Order: sequence, then structure tokens, then C-alpha cells
Amino acid sequence: MATPAINLESSAWEYDVFLSFRGETRKSFTNDLYCALCRAGVRTFRDDDELRKGEDLSSEFKRAIRSSRIAVIVLSQDYASSRWCLDELLQILDCKEKRKQTVFPVFYGVEASQVQNQSGNYGVALAKHERRFGASKVQTWRDALTKVGNLSGLDLRDAAINGNESKFINTIIEKVQLVVGRRVPMFVAKHVVGLDSQVQHVVQLIHREPNDGVCMIGIHGMGGIGKTTLAKAVYNRLFGYFDSSCFLEIRSGISEIENLQEELLSKILKREIKVGSKDEGIVLIKQWLQAKKCLIVLDNLEYINQFNALCGQRDWFGVGSRIILTTTEAPVLKSLKGEECYEAKVLNQKESLQLFSLHAFGEPSLPKEDYIELSDDLVAYCGGLPLALEVLGADLFDKSKEEWISAFEKLKRIPHNGIQDRLKIRYDRLLDDHTKSLFLDLVCFPYEVPIDTAISMFEAMGYSANIEIQHLVDKCLINYYGSQISMHSLIREMGKEIIRLESPDKPGERSRLWCLNDIHDVLVGHKGTTGVEVIVPNTAMKNMRYHTKAFKNMKKLRWLQIDHIHLYGGFNYLSKDLKILQWNHCPLEYIPSDFHFEKLVSLDMRGSNIKKFRASLKYFRCLKSLDFSFSKRLKETPSFGGAQNLEIVSFRACSSLVKVDSSIGELERLIRLDFRDCPKLKKLPNSLCQLRSLQILDVYNCTKLKELPKELGNLIAPLHI
Repeated sequence: MATPAINLESSAWEYDVFLSFRGETRKSFTNDLYCALCRAGVRTFRDDDELRKGEDLSSEFKRAIRSSRIAVIVLSQDYASSRWCLDELLQILDCKEKRKQTVFPVFYGVEASQVQNQSGNYGVALAKHERRFGASKVQTWRDALTKVGNLSGLDLRDAAINGNESKFINTIIEKVQLVVGRRVPMFVAKHVVGLDSQVQHVVQLIHREPNDGVCMIGIHGMGGIGKTTLAKAVYNRLFGYFDSSCFLEIRSGISEIENLQEELLSKILKREIKVGSKDEGIVLIKQWLQAKKCLIVLDNLEYINQFNALCGQRDWFGVGSRIILTTTEAPVLKSLKGEECYEAKVLNQKESLQLFSLHAFGEPSLPKEDYIELSDDLVAYCGGLPLALEVLGADLFDKSKEEWISAFEKLKRIPHNGIQDRLKIRYDRLLDDHTKSLFLDLVCFPYEVPIDTAISMFEAMGYSANIEIQHLVDKCLINYYGSQISMHSLIREMGKEIIRLESPDKPGERSRLWCLNDIHDVLVGHKGTTGVEVIVPNTAMKNMRYHTKAFKNMKKLRWLQIDHIHLYGGFNYLSKDLKILQWNHCPLEYIPSDFHFEKLVSLDMRGSNIKKFRASLKYFRCLKSLDFSFSKRLKETPSFGGAQNLEIVSFRACSSLVKVDSSIGELERLIRLDFRDCPKLKKLPNSLCQLRSLQILDVYNCTKLKELPKELGNLIAPLHI
């Protein structure tokens, strides 16, 4: 189905009404009608005598007809005597067919049957035309008059009007206002940038559905990305093509379904509707809208029960209806087909700079060269989010360069309230504190994280990771980017600000620490408290030394990343609740015997300086993952006795490794074992043959490993070696 050529403007129509009439009524009835329409605020096109020159309709006349929502045709006694009027009529009926123009015939001093059958003055006039223009041309006029005569129109001689022209004009205006009143375009935005392609994409999705079907389109995305703006622009582009249209803005916090049903019906039917219950509302929507071709936008749907009560079934609406939904709640759209869902896009760098400049300088291009670098930095900070670009741009309008610099420095530490409050709405509506906690853990990552890695880490910390991560995706707080979990930079900043506000002036009392300065201050000053649960530096803390006593008061610490850091002192000071310990590039040569953590699930010591791991793994009864990859000085594996829950063990690229402890055969749940690129490893213990759970054994490029244990042959087939 071809997409109709409709201008993307605030309205699909330049005029509300085009008046078609014969000159005999210009200074009487038509003039009174025109003046009354203008007083009523109806944009009306009435021709000028000067335009009626030549044999054919001027291009201006044709454009005026095409650009009018309604055509009011004043069919007077002499209407058919004018070839201009008859050509106007052909153009109007063409627009009625192709552009869904509304046509109101007004029978002024003639009967509808005269027009239908071309009798009386109409027959005489057409007979004269036939002698001048030929039968073929006149037949097109006859057909047009028959069609317009058959339309439901207004007759001055109706009993209710009884020849009263003033009353007649008021009746015409009432009918016009019924159409015009529901055709008010939505205000889109003060400055619209980067919207055309998205509007076109949504319109194309809408037109994939045949005319005799009912199409639903869901627009989803994070808060502030411009879903409402996009929906308004699409609505303005299409609303003139429907019998009825409604843009329903669902305000946050309104939970009474009946109120929303009343508002929807009242807007479409143009009268007050009362709904006694949700079920009654469903019946009324179906009863009154089933025969109407509607364009309906339900903006900011939050709950599935709103969807079910307002547009739960497509057969509630007339053929050709289009329903557009916007939401940050992906589950609301679960009944839509995949091709009916559209994810709103952030602006690219060029569009972002243009929108920011419009708000900051009042024009789309930068007027001051010395602001370019600052503007680029601020635009990059906004990450293409229209909300942020508009808020920051407006705040910086008419400010000095020094104020810009100061504002940007503050943004690096504290997010803007106007942005923070909008984005935080989604966080506040998360199901429970557990999901909120997982989200706050995620914001500590300074980068995208593989989905599998995130799930295993969060499962290790006691989360129901699969369902809770999906819930964050559904809330548009995170999304999947290939095999990664990604988060918009401003969403991340929003989460970090929630954590900062736990204790604005005392980082040691916050639940999570990621800033190097804060971590250093807490560890050096031994300022950590029981409130600290996570320490994950956003960059490496190389060449730093801290006494383990710095962790003494952090009794609830469950996730600790101390890459490159040199810890000294007894490890008994570290939290017994620790679930994840990441100590890549550990500078210690030996891990002491008091290094044990009963609840630890993952120990990651890649690239360490360790020669020997002296701690007994029997004190790591919950450990599932152990990684010493790239620890080039490690000569032998630890004893595995007692670590019955280990599933993944890696010694990849441990170039000095020569001995694998035979206790490895006691790991009944071991799934993956990695010795790839261990060039000095000569043999594997026979105890490996006891591992019935082992699925992957990687010994690639172990150049001195000439053979595997003989009894391992029975397991080789199911193993990936």
C-alpha cells in the first residue's frame, strides 16, 4: 500500500472550509455565511472575482480545494450555469475520494432532486454547456451533480429551518464545527529536530496494514527520548484522514480506568460520556466506535490493564482504524506483532547540536565560535536525549561562557534536577527493592557488560537475575545491544545520583562506591561503614597500597573489585558476606592461608603476580568460578579439596604452570576446565577421568602435553577438547 503524500506540518489542512458558490449569492447568503464562519474561528477560503479568469481553474483554486478539510457547496438556482462551479465540483469530489475531504451540500433555493436529475434550471444550463463543450465533458459534470445531490445535505426549506437564513447559517456552522472541533492539531514542540525520518518510519508501519484492517503501533523507549513528540507529529500528519480522532494524554498517577474510558469516548463523540465501571466502558467503546474509522493515540500507557480497557481488542474499532500507543513499559505492547513495535531513537550528533543550539542560542547553528568546544562537550554528555538537550540548552540561554563552564563542571558531579526527576520515575516504579538494588549494581559498570557475565555475577549475589534484568529492559532502563547489556549514559548518571544522595557528604556511608577519589578517601581514612555493599572502581587504581583493616567495618560488602591494588595485613578483616572478588593483576606473590571466604561465589585473579595460592579451597564451599588466567608466574594449581561447587576453572595462558593437583578430580560439578596456552604443562592427573559432569576441556596449544590420561578416552566423545 502506497503511503499518501501528506505534508508533515502542524495540520494536514491549510483551510477548514472551501466555499463553492455561484456569483448570484456572493453579496447575500454566501457573504453572510462566510462572515459567520470567520467569526466562529473557522479558516475559510472564499474566492475573489479576480481569480475567476480564463477557461480553466487556476492552480491557486486547485490548491485551495486540496488544502481544505471541508467543502461547503452552495447549490443555488444558477450554480450549474457556471463551468467554473462545475469544475470546482469535479475537483472537490476528487478530493473527497482521495483525501477524505468532507463535503456539505447546501441546497439554497433548489431541491436535491433537481441536482440529482439535472432538471429545471440545471437541465437547461447543462444543455447549453453541451452545445459548447461537447457531450463527453458535460457528462462528467452530470455525474458529479448526481453524486453531490445524493449526499446528505442541508436544505433551507427544511421544516426546522423554514426559510430562516440566520438559523440556516447557524446550523451549517454547527455541522462544520463538529468536524473542525475534532481536527485540532497537537502542538508538537517549540523546536522540532530529527523527527521527519522517524515519523516517516511510523507512517510506513501504519500503512502496512490493509485499509480494511485495524492497525496498532507501539512506540516505546526510555523517558525523555521523544515518544510523545513523535506520536504528536504522526497524529498531525494523519488525523485529517479519519472519521474521528483523539489524542489521549494519560497523566501519571491516574489509575481510575473509568476516567480514561470517559475521556476517550467524550473526546471522540464530542459530548460528555459517563462510565459506571470498567466493563461498561469496554462495552461502550465497542458499541460506539465499532462503526467509526478512528485515529487514536494513547500516550504514556503505563499498565497492561489500561491497554485492556481502552483498546483490548481490534474489533472494537471500525475498519481502517489506527491506534498508536506510547510507553516506557514494554509488556504493555506484548499483544502487538513484532513489526507493530517501534523503538524511538536518540538524535545523532548533528541533530543533537542543532536542537541544543536552538534552545541555547535561539538558532540552529552556533553563533559564537568560542562556544563550539563547550557545546560539543555538553551535547556528548546528553547522549542524543532530546529532554536533556532541551533542558540544558534552555538553562544556558543568554549565559556567559564562564557560567557555561561552571554548569558543565557541576554536571560532572551532580545531574540536573530537571533531567534527574524525569528519568527517576521509571526507577521509582520498579517492582521491589531487590530489582532496584540490581539496577544500582548495574550502574556501577562504566561500560557495556556481556549478558551472560551479568547474569552469572548477579546470580552469584543472590538475585533472580534473568527475570530482574528482563524487568529492567521492560522498564526501558537498560536494553540489549547484541550480546551486551547497555545503558544510556544519563540513566547511569541518574542511578549514581540516587546512590550519592544516600549520603551526599560521606562516601563511606553509601551503598556503592565507584569514584576513585571516594574509594581512596574511604580506604585511606578507614571511613567505610556497614552501609557499603559494593566497591567497583571505574578505572584501574594502579600502584595503590591499603591495609586490609580499611575494610573492617564493611560487614555487608558483597562485591569487591581491587584490580592492581596491593593489600597488606590479615584478610580476616574483609567481609564474610563477600560474594564476588575481582583482583586482576594482584601484585602479591603468595596468597596467605587466612585468605578464605565461605560465601564467595566468584574469584577472578586474572593476570596476577601470584606464584602460589596457599589458601585452602575447603574454605570456599560456595565457590563456582575460579579464574587465574594469564597469571604467568603461577607454577601449580591450589588444592581443590572441599570446593565441591566449582563449575568453571581457568588457568589459561599460565605460562609457568607445571602441576595440576590431583584433587581436581573431586570437583563433581565441574563443567569447564581451561588450560589453553600453558606451554610447560606436561601431564594431567588421572583423577580427571572421574569428572562425569565435565563438558569442556581446553588444552589447545599445550605444546608439552603429549597425551591425555588413558582413561579419559571414554569421556572424549562428549567432551569439547
